[in-house]
Amino acid sequence: MSFRVSAPASVLSGLLALTCVIGCQKPDEHPAFAEGCEVDCKPITSVSLGPGVTGGAGAGSTPTAAGTGTLTGNVALLADQTFLTATAFAKPAVVFADGAAGEPVTAPWNGSEPYVLNGVAEEVTNWVSVKPDDAQGDALVTFQPVATNNVSNADLDVISSGMLDQLFTSVSAQRSSTFGQVVLFFRSVGTGAPVAGLHVTLPAAQLAAYAAAAGWVLDDGTAITNSSGLVVFGNVQAALAKGGTQTVTVTRPATATGPATSGGNFAIKVVEGDATIATVNVQL
Repeated sequence: MSFRVSAPASVLSGLLALTCVIGCQKPDEHPAFAEGCEVDCKPITSVSLGPGVTGGAGAGSTPTAAGTGTLTGNVALLADQTFLTATAFAKPAVVFADGAAGEPVTAPWNGSEPYVLNGVAEEVTNWVSVKPDDAQGDALVTFQPVATNNVSNADLDVISSGMLDQLFTSVSAQRSSTFGQVVLFFRSVGTGAPVAGLHVTLPAAQLAAYAAAAGWVLDDGTAITNSSGLVVFGNVQAALAKGGTQTVTVTRPATATGPATSGGNFAIKVVEGDATIATVNVQL
């Protein structure tokens, strides 16, 4: 896809570290999270979140030997429920990122020419956001994680509020403007392919919708990801702690071909009224 970030108010690196659900297990006893893949990491975003991660690069990002303190790229609109089809976002917006001096840095997006952020903090996970100037428009403020210690180019996305409303309606729910919305893709770190068969929980969310062949399935405690590896958490309570993150936990339930395994948990940025989109790379 043309418009993606690699691998989005400051986030403590400790909050972003993945921790094993069962800390004393050996690494081969469960699928662990690992560093992000560096080639062909479609469809979206992101960096992996985990201990020892030095930054991952995905589609739309240019890996470098080290961060440059500058980030540039384009902005696209995600307006269908696959969260894959992007069109150029032709309206003005402002791009925000953690700054090297400890304060956020900003740059304008004019709807056509690449934004250029200077003075960016070089972090394993820098939660970059795009804030559309049109407060009455369809696009939500959207956060996405960028490995600014490893990339200097990141194409960013904004999510359509109307499309999210349609998704909510399809599961007989209603989106709240006072809560955050979180879109997550789970992909294999080895192949970049979506990972099916995972169960994902976010206690701060009012609902979890799993992509299914016929649309969306609400989690009843037994839902698992399908071949898209896509889960949407709706109406997520914004975190009050410094860094503004909530914890997502991933497991793989028992199947006919293997036992249940513990995955891990990680911190995801959640902001009141805004959206977050990220890819989690899973080591199988």
